[in-house]
Amino acid sequence: MMSYRKLDAATEIEIREGLSGLTPERITVLYRRAPLLRPVSDLDRLWVMFERASLVLTAWNGARLVGIARVLTDGVLYSYLCDLAVEPDVQGLGIGRRLIQGVLDRCSGTDLLLRGPLGRYSKHVGLERVSDTWVVRSV
Repeated sequence: MMSYRKLDAATEIEIREGLSGLTPERITVLYRRAPLLRPVSDLDRLWVMFERASLVLTAWNGARLVGIARVLTDGVLYSYLCDLAVEPDVQGLGIGRRLIQGVLDRCSGTDLLLRGPLGRYSKHVGLERVSDTWVVRSV
């Protein structure tokens, strides 16, 4: 298992837009470490998830991927933040908040929807829980 040094608040984190520098393997490592429960055993399927995304933001510490946000949007009414993952050893440094703010900036004018236990972000970015959502799960 890889060992990473703990970053401090003064460490430079760069937010990038797009797929540059990403590989299915890098995404898989981050998702497993975060942990973000997604289908990561099929690398081709995972990569298609990112190729078809409307927006991908990544957080980097040098060459190290430390965070990711994947969004689907119609650009008019709704934006869905499908995935938000941050490396465990850098959680609490505001990387997740920066990724969410980047999504809000780029998807301005749309309602941002997200699913999952993101309570720690809610007070910082104005999220409110709604209960009128339904889902049909695929097999």
